[in-house]
Amino acid sequence: MDGWVVAFIVVFGIAALVPAVWSIVGTIKGKPGLWPALAGTGWAILLLLVFFIGMAVDWGGCKVEGVSGGVKCTNCEAANPWVADCGSSCPSVPPGGYCPGGARPVFTFCERFAEGGIKQPRATWSDLSFVAAGLWVLWWLRFFTTPAANPMRMAGWLSVSYGMITVFMGPPSMLFHASMKQWGGWFDAMSVVVWLSFNAAYVVCATIAACGKGRGVERTLGVLLPFAGMVAIAGSVLAFHPDASLAFYFVSGGAWGIAEIVYWILVAACPSIQYKRTFWVFGVNIGTLVVTMSIWVIFNDDVVSAAFCQARESFPGHALFHILASFSTVFTFMSFATEKRVVQ
Repeated sequence: MDGWVVAFIVVFGIAALVPAVWSIVGTIKGKPGLWPALAGTGWAILLLLVFFIGMAVDWGGCKVEGVSGGVKCTNCEAANPWVADCGSSCPSVPPGGYCPGGARPVFTFCERFAEGGIKQPRATWSDLSFVAAGLWVLWWLRFFTTPAANPMRMAGWLSVSYGMITVFMGPPSMLFHASMKQWGGWFDAMSVVVWLSFNAAYVVCATIAACGKGRGVERTLGVLLPFAGMVAIAGSVLAFHPDASLAFYFVSGGAWGIAEIVYWILVAACPSIQYKRTFWVFGVNIGTLVVTMSIWVIFNDDVVSAAFCQARESFPGHALFHILASFSTVFTFMSFATEKRVVQ
């Protein structure tokens, strides 16, 4: 097995198991405040169970129509990544190969495909970092057992939803990179849209509540209802137009970015602000996201040249993107959690 894959499984598997085991053992011992981490553990187990069942049934094999992220060849623009298992969707590709005439293929996100149930093992197993990140966020909530003005500093609808969403970003991406099937791509895209949409709705409501009003049920509903609407729209459109995923990334991510700009302008310019976040934590989060998205671009076969992708197939660039993105989810949560009353 590839050394990178072993490292990802061991490191992030242990990182996920620690809060999961602690939450289970702590609950058995009667320790309070562990229900978010325990619920997150059950959620992670369910999602990973779906992944392993999919792998066991070979993702539907060759009978499932719709392949996402086909191999790019000079004479075959979308060769089936299942070619080694099922034969090629392009007649000119020989059995066991990906491109005719000895041409080198260009693989999705610059990671060569493997035969069998996991097509991109590095990208697949690095997604365990999201499961670990989400479980640690939910574990952290055990230290805040009383209601607070900041919903991220208490175990409530918004904080638990954020932790569950973070966990959810891992297994759906695993479905895509392991199967390279179109339906797997839908889950992968939706996991990103869900996270970005939640952040956008949360910051809009944080801006409205910065002056001290609407910090109770109004804020919870003000986040969850628009968030649910955005997710429903994105899911419906992407089900019929999978190529629109990039557009939804820009829409949901752009809405979050604009909301952040408005929030910080308001904090800087409005003397009546009663609550605000810590700017340097936000800065660390933004810096991490910039590096993360730069790596996503550099190892994106739709952006860089074929020669660039082929020269870097041995480096787990997209896997590194996953790992940094999981850190970004934690930094985003930390940034939200720094909001507190301003000392006048």
